[in-house]
Amino acid sequence: MSDPAWSFSQTFTAQFQASRTELESRVDLAKSSKITADALQTLSSDLAKLTKTLSDATGSLPSYDQRQYELQLKGLQKSLEELRTLIPKSKFAFKRKDPVPSTVASPSSVQPIVLETSQPGSTPTSTNLTLSSRSLQYLTMTSFPDTSEMSDLTISDLNNCIVNLLPDASGGHSSRDSSLKISALHIRNLTDTVLLLPIIQGSVLLHDLSRCVVVVGCHQFRMHNSTSVDVYLSISSTPIIEHCSQIRFASYPASLGISEDSSPNVLSIQDFSHIKSTPSPNWSMLPSETQISKWPIGSAPEKEEVAGLLSVLLPGS
Repeated sequence: MSDPAWSFSQTFTAQFQASRTELESRVDLAKSSKITADALQTLSSDLAKLTKTLSDATGSLPSYDQRQYELQLKGLQKSLEELRTLIPKSKFAFKRKDPVPSTVASPSSVQPIVLETSQPGSTPTSTNLTLSSRSLQYLTMTSFPDTSEMSDLTISDLNNCIVNLLPDASGGHSSRDSSLKISALHIRNLTDTVLLLPIIQGSVLLHDLSRCVVVVGCHQFRMHNSTSVDVYLSISSTPIIEHCSQIRFASYPASLGISEDSSPNVLSIQDFSHIKSTPSPNWSMLPSETQISKWPIGSAPEKEEVAGLLSVLLPGS
């Protein structure tokens, strides 16, 4: 087993266990002292962050380790629930708020595009945007609610779509272009789809892609359970793939606005499914003559035109 193939797992384990142990010590200390609502809120917030860190690493850790870490976090959550019962009850009674009007949408009526924000009184966090369940469409920033918050974006369950979240192709920046700030991307279950995405500072996690094109710049890139995907990438760390095949990498297209000092690190892909010293058969560099030179970044095409564009852009076309 080569050390490079498991370097992420080893590094993550050391950092995760250090954070968990520190949080566990604070929880134990809180049990022996007079816990306050504010202190409990801080502990809960830190546990939520640690839980998200583990969730983001899903697929990049050995299954046994993943389960053990999840059990450890559940134990911490149980301890926090016990602490909650120790908080002194208020001596004053207040009337309950009026019931929520029946016009609030039920879970079954939630639309595919969702904007979730922090609850009142909680620590401000990024919003969560979701784009899902679309077919044969050209999707842009106008598909999302207008927000100036940093947003985690989930794109899922698309087939035969083109998603263009790049700034205005005319060179200007509309208010919508500048208002959507992506902190992290979670991409899952896409088929025959092209993603044109901007440079972001966070991570990009991809699962279950088939015959797709992904254009993105990020700090961390991980792809799992995918096949026949062309990735045009700008990244400052080592990309990771696992349980993938027929993945081809190229540089983020200069024509789409990347700066020259953000060159991609696409020559040292780490394949967790190929731990031998020989080159991985699961990925290769995309030949320059095969790379796309003309991108669909102009006016939104009609549905019939989307199908024609995809027939030219997708791998194997």
